[in-house]
Amino acid sequence: MKAGFKSELLETEKEPKEEQKKKKFRSASDVEELEIKKLEEKDVKEATRVMSKCMFSVTEKEIKDIVEREMSYGAFVDRILVGVGLSWEVRFNPESWEFEEGEGNSIFLEDDAILLAYEGRGIRELLIEKREEEGGEDGLEYAVAITSDTTAGDEKVGEVVGKRGNKTERALLKRKYRFSKTRNGVVAYKKL
Repeated sequence: MKAGFKSELLETEKEPKEEQKKKKFRSASDVEELEIKKLEEKDVKEATRVMSKCMFSVTEKEIKDIVEREMSYGAFVDRILVGVGLSWEVRFNPESWEFEEGEGNSIFLEDDAILLAYEGRGIRELLIEKREEEGGEDGLEYAVAITSDTTAGDEKVGEVVGKRGNKTERALLKRKYRFSKTRNGVVAYKKL
C-alpha cells in the first residue's frame, strides 16, 4: 500500500458523495404550473388585489377599463393569479420620444405587478414578451413604457438603468429597449 497524505484519501472518498449531490434541485416553480394568459373581466377583482398588494393604488373600475381593451395579461400559477401586466394602445413618436394624440401605433406596457413570493422566477420577462407579441400581432410598431426617474442626463440613461435600474427597467434593457429622459419621466421603447 502506498503511503500518501490524508487529504488524498479524503478526496477519493468524497468523489462518490459529490456525484450523489449533483441531482438537479427542484424549486417550487418547477412543480407549480405557470401559465401566461390574457386577462378577462372575471379576473378584474383578483388583478386589483394583486396590484394593491404590490403597492399600486388602483380601483377595480380602472383595472376593468384597461382589461376590456384586451391587451393585458396575467401570470397564473396553479390557476391562481400571481402577476399582472396591464397594456393599452397609445400613439408614440420615437423621434421626439413623446406621446401624441391620434391613432395608436404602440402598445403601452404598465409596470408589472408580481406577488413577492413569485419574484425572480422570470414572470416579469414572460409578461413583457407576451404583451410585445400582442402588439406585433395587432400591427403596432412599438412597445413603450414609462419607467422611474433617474438623475443622469439623456445620454447616460441606458448606463444608469444598467447599473441601478429597477427590475422592470433591467428586464426591458435585456430585451433591447432604448431609454431616454423626457418630460413624462424615463421612457423606454422598442420597435416590434
